[in-house]
Amino acid sequence: MDTPGIIIGLITLFAVGGSIYVGIRSQIKPRIKVYFPNSSTQASYKAKEEANVSIHFKNSGRRGFPKPVARNVRLSVNTPTSFLLKELQWGGQSESYVRKALPGGLFAGMHYLRLPPVNLNLFHGEEEAVTVLMQMPEKTGKWTIKVAILSDEGDLGVHELEIIVT
Repeated sequence: MDTPGIIIGLITLFAVGGSIYVGIRSQIKPRIKVYFPNSSTQASYKAKEEANVSIHFKNSGRRGFPKPVARNVRLSVNTPTSFLLKELQWGGQSESYVRKALPGGLFAGMHYLRLPPVNLNLFHGEEEAVTVLMQMPEKTGKWTIKVAILSDEGDLGVHELEIIVT
């Protein structure tokens, strides 16, 4: 066999191996869905209203096997600067956490609140919720908030939800 044939064979082998690795890796990573309580990605509030906005996130998994666990989930809620974030609440009756907003907390031009470091694991089909106490802007319109989720398995995406202010 000649040298160019060996090189082409090795390149093909690495390309196929890489494709298989990427395919398997994407199957192992959990899939998280983020939504408001009515399973919608939109919610409506009145201008200047102070509201408890409930945001649900669920490990919807993948079709077939495996159904990976999202371990040590970390969540951040990001809103436009016209919203006034006050606190983020998570937990049930046995344990709960509250994170108060810090003045001037900006990241990428948006106000943000992060879930405190807790041992939160989401198994396949399991759902959790956080409640964000926020004051709606004076201006009416559609606003996009972003929910960023990380876990030990890596980045689980930045999910966009719309708040309609009337």
